[in-house]
Amino acid sequence: MNVKKLLSLVVALSLFSPLYAQWAVGGQVGLNSSSVHFPGSGGVELGSKYCMGLNGGFFAQYQFSHYFSLQAELLYMKGGYELEDFIYENVGEIPLDVDVSLHYLEIPVLAKFTHRTGLNLQLGPQVGFLLKRRLRYGEEVQSQALLGKKQPLDFGLAFGAGYEAKNGLFLDIRYLLGLTSIYKDVEGFQNRTFYLSLGYKFDL
Repeated sequence: MNVKKLLSLVVALSLFSPLYAQWAVGGQVGLNSSSVHFPGSGGVELGSKYCMGLNGGFFAQYQFSHYFSLQAELLYMKGGYELEDFIYENVGEIPLDVDVSLHYLEIPVLAKFTHRTGLNLQLGPQVGFLLKRRLRYGEEVQSQALLGKKQPLDFGLAFGAGYEAKNGLFLDIRYLLGLTSIYKDVEGFQNRTFYLSLGYKFDL
């Protein structure tokens, strides 16, 4: 999009938004189920077991109308993945379960399309900043060197649906499709996460 088109979009929004436009803020907390998809032999994509985690944070929303809004969020999310009967080279030759924990600070920016019934659809990009990671191989916590080079940023596409009551309470179900590998030196390890969140919003 060039500068002229961007300015035209801003002008168009400024003409219509004063009829309703308002800010809203709120908070949310919930559960998530996360995994990764990674390349297998012969080009076949494989998946790990899903593991449970927590998410929560705050958001700000700009409502252009009753039916359309933009929402930016600041969330903490504990994700990761599990593998069964996996062998790590240089550690041992006995297959053991692997549990990888990934802690992110996430910033999704979502377009929300809301029906008059309170149901809504959500879609937008998301970036995650890796705060911490941990590898458990069998019963022991291993050196993070086994996880390869740290990838500090995770980019993805978030989409989902929700319901918002008139009193401001809402329930969201969302899915994150990771677009970048979670390891710098290994391609194809991409996050896959389901979110279930309960929150409250109030208008400013």
